Amino acid sequence: MDNDDINARQIKAARALLNWSQESLALASGLSVTTIRKIESGHLSPRRKTTKAILTGLKNSDIEFIDSTGVRLKKHGVEVIEGEDCYLRFLDKVYHDVKKCGGEILFMNADNSRMNRAEIDGHIRLRKCGLKHRSLMKEGNTHIVFPLSECRWIPEKYFKFGLPIIYQNKVAIYVYEKALNKDMDKIYVFNNAFLADAMKSTFEFMWDNFREPPLTTAPEVCS
Repeated sequence: MDNDDINARQIKAARALLNWSQESLALASGLSVTTIRKIESGHLSPRRKTTKAILTGLKNSDIEFIDSTGVRLKKHGVEVIEGEDCYLRFLDKVYHDVKKCGGEILFMNADNSRMNRAEIDGHIRLRKCGLKHRSLMKEGNTHIVFPLSECRWIPEKYFKFGLPIIYQNKVAIYVYEKALNKDMDKIYVFNNAFLADAMKSTFEFMWDNFREPPLTTAPEVCS
C-alpha cells in the first residue's frame, strides 16, 4: 500500500493488535506521544516522513497493512536458534525486537543460577533499553539476580525446565537435548499472538497466586 493511505483508524487498530499504548508507538516510531495522539484524533495530517516512521515501527513488530482500511498481524512463523550460545543469541534477538518500544518479558520457569556473565550482561542490556522483567522461579531458589519484587516462587511440582519465555507476540521455548545436565542448545521462537496471549494469562494467574521470595543469596542484583 502507498504510505499516504495509512489512516488513524488503522494506526489505532494496529496498536490494539500489539496491545501497545500511544507511548509504545511513539517509542517504536521515534515520534512524540503528542504527535501520535493528534494523528489518531484526526487533529493532525501527518507528513510523509512521519507516516513512514509509524509504518516502519509497526511493520518491525509484525504488523501488515492490507489496503486503505485493513490491518493484521503477519502470518505466524517459527524461528529456531541453535548452538551452545543459543540463549545469548536469543537475548540479542529480543534486544533488537524491543529496543525501540520497550515492553515486558515474562519467564515462566527461571533459574538465574544457570546464567553466565555474558548472559547476565545481556539481561542488563535489555533492562537499559526499557524492557521490564518478571520471573516465576522454583520455590526455595534464592540465587536471584533481579529485584525480588520482579519474582515469584512457584511450588517445585510446577517447575519444569524448557517452558516458555513470553514477550510481545512471541513465545520462546528452550530445549535441553542433553537432559542429564540440562545443557540448553536449541530455542524455538513462535511468532503467534494468540499463543502469547494465552501464555500471558497463565503467567498472570501464577503470578497472582504465589509469593515473592524473601531474600537473595546472589552476589549481584541487576536493578
